[in-house]
Amino acid sequence: QPRSLTPVTMAFWGLEILPGKPMPLNLTRRLVVKQAALVVSKPAKKTEPCVLSVSVAEDEQRYVVCRLHEGVLEQCPMELPFSPGDEAQVHLSGGHAVHLTGFLELDDEDDMEDMDGELDELDEESSDEVAAPAPAPAGKKPAPGKAAPAAATSAAKGKKPVPEPMNESDDDDDDDDDEEEEEEEERRRASLALR
Repeated sequence: QPRSLTPVTMAFWGLEILPGKPMPLNLTRRLVVKQAALVVSKPAKKTEPCVLSVSVAEDEQRYVVCRLHEGVLEQCPMELPFSPGDEAQVHLSGGHAVHLTGFLELDDEDDMEDMDGELDELDEESSDEVAAPAPAPAGKKPAPGKAAPAAATSAAKGKKPVPEPMNESDDDDDDDDDEEEEEEEERRRASLALR
């Protein structure tokens, strides 16, 4: 079956292999192993290489994919693809465990399920965080179609300021808004001084 040219979604994969215990991969989707790393929990008195090998399906032949040696070569990058039909098993000899890491390729159904779950989470988070528009400060009306700056009203109540959402047109008007705010502030100070 030819693979589509659409982008592939990937998910992290990791497995610890213990010496002397063959480990079947039991895959349900394509896996690419990208690295093998030696796990040295306690330094060995006499170091010996740890040999990582793979067998596929009913074939008893083991194919060596890397040799890791404590203090010499403790990790090995690789590009080792497996599919469910390979029925691969990983074998390790030596005195230390090895961590294999890589990624699983997710199909469109997995992508849709993941996206639905993520969208549900985002909806829940955003509904918890959405605040009502802040009231305008006394003596100043917000421009039509704009809410009053949340930072001004939040600061007055002792709350952490919440940034105001920006419209595309806001970016162009920043200089004009700053000048208008400065003029408004000068007028307010002048009226306070007259009192």
